[in-house]
Amino acid sequence: MNRSNHRNKTFLSWALAIVLLAPSVGGAAQSTSADPLQLVPAESLFCVRINKFSDTLAQMDQFLTGVSPLGVSMMVMGQMSMLLGEQPNGIDMSGSFVAFGPLPGGDVPDPTRIGVLVPISDYQKFVADNRNVAQPDAQGISLIGADREQNLAAVKAGAFALVTTANNRQALTEMRNWMPRGTTSLAQRLGADELKRAQGFPAWAYANIQTVSKMFGPMIQAQLRQVKEISKQMQGQGGPPMMGRMDGIMDMYSSLLDTLMRETQFVSLTLNPSPTTLSAGLTVAAIPGTEMAKTFTGDTAAPDRSFTRYLKNGAMMNFIASVDAASWNRLNETSIDMLAKMAGKEATDPQIRQLLKLTTDATNALGGTLAGSFSVNAASKPPFEIRYVVGLKDPQAFYRFLEGAPAMFSTGAIADFYKDMGMKTSFELQPKAETYKDVAIDAIKMSFTATDPNSQEGQMIAAMYGQGMNGRVAVVNSLLVYAIAAEPGPVMRELIDQIKAGGSTQQAPSEVDAATKLLPGAEKADFFTTFNILRTFQMATTMLPMPIPMTAVQSQSNIALAGSADNGKVSVDIAIPKQHLTELLGVIMKMQQPRQN
Repeated sequence: MNRSNHRNKTFLSWALAIVLLAPSVGGAAQSTSADPLQLVPAESLFCVRINKFSDTLAQMDQFLTGVSPLGVSMMVMGQMSMLLGEQPNGIDMSGSFVAFGPLPGGDVPDPTRIGVLVPISDYQKFVADNRNVAQPDAQGISLIGADREQNLAAVKAGAFALVTTANNRQALTEMRNWMPRGTTSLAQRLGADELKRAQGFPAWAYANIQTVSKMFGPMIQAQLRQVKEISKQMQGQGGPPMMGRMDGIMDMYSSLLDTLMRETQFVSLTLNPSPTTLSAGLTVAAIPGTEMAKTFTGDTAAPDRSFTRYLKNGAMMNFIASVDAASWNRLNETSIDMLAKMAGKEATDPQIRQLLKLTTDATNALGGTLAGSFSVNAASKPPFEIRYVVGLKDPQAFYRFLEGAPAMFSTGAIADFYKDMGMKTSFELQPKAETYKDVAIDAIKMSFTATDPNSQEGQMIAAMYGQGMNGRVAVVNSLLVYAIAAEPGPVMRELIDQIKAGGSTQQAPSEVDAATKLLPGAEKADFFTTFNILRTFQMATTMLPMPIPMTAVQSQSNIALAGSADNGKVSVDIAIPKQHLTELLGVIMKMQQPRQN
């Protein structure tokens, strides 16, 4: 039994190595008639495809050089040799490998019944010249594995060998009955755009969320209900204050999960490495006609790239985006609905309706472009600095929101929610607290304190926020300017100086410019973001009750993200520089050195 499990795990490891670790260089797509996706059932839970397999391994090895001591080629070829015996024969190593599941058959779908389509140049050679591949039986099935450990099986499927574990033999026997044709295949289900991504990108992974919902939705909802019941029992036994809100939190998660399952059609991911960068492309497709599809409309123009001059080198995150009030209001409505569920209130509750009105008015007051930076300041509390600039269409509407904020945090739904979790909140507004270059600046302060300051939660809140978050707000040349920091005054004055100076002599920070070049076409995206893992880690270590000593962060690179929404889909392109991984590994190694001495 142990040996059988070992062989099954070896097959799964081989399949995962193929589908997860082997992106390749791009190239011409295969013809549809030879496309392996024509052999994958349309209702498959998942599908992962690797094009140009041998080139894939070589290209991934180049990216991993200097990052990992082991290359992908050695691992994958070692697994294949273990399964087939010595040098694999009859396999088209330049073809496309596809893993999918579950295989049809059985009383209920089983996500562990995974099949791998292996491109074959000569099927007779495959079964005759590989030591661990047996000759086909009467049903055309060949067992794979060493003597007495033939735990895999294969059958000819067009130009491919369909390989799975031997306990799925019945599915292979019935293959001719269920093997997709025409409209029943995943190739037809995807649509032209997504099929082009699957064929033309180095690696492509796909998850059918509607199938995920059918197979796992009831089980996940049952688990959430179980957590809810356990929290009730713990609260009755004097559990922490947060347990008092666990009912609402679980209701919120349940509602959110139900919405995502009902309104998401599929999620797909592409990978494409180069010697210096690993690029990825994420697509989330909504079911037509749903609220999610309406949110992913893409009706706004690209952001004004001149706003990049307000971003900062050394930031944990920089961002620039178009302001799409309609889509943002849909997200606001969803967020407030989740807050209502967590607070145990109905959407029709007067406090909830007032909160929704204020946030809607504030969002409608904005327009054009939003740009900002989130930076780390480990020596202060809170250990971060936030600055952003956004177009302002209606200052009066925004200030109505700002003037209503103190009540929301002192007596509204937000205050009630935090109170039930053992926290007190406050929001102070001081209009026209100061003036700089004829610009009136409002001061705000938000504070979070635990009911029991000696509790673990109280210590963590104190470590994160100290005495609270101080902010400054101003309107300059039809732009709304925000600054939040331990000392926000200098940040606000710097932004005012930049706006009044205009953009003729100001350029994007060098880190933002370098990250933009990683993603061709990023300047046309609805939003663009840089993200630095090392600086994020640095901030996280300072926010613990007992801070972890952190080595100096010397990072000159960033992960880049650019995304757009259109026709019911949101697409995000991601670029991870090898330099960033190298910098991260260097910091981790330095942090481990004292422990090794």
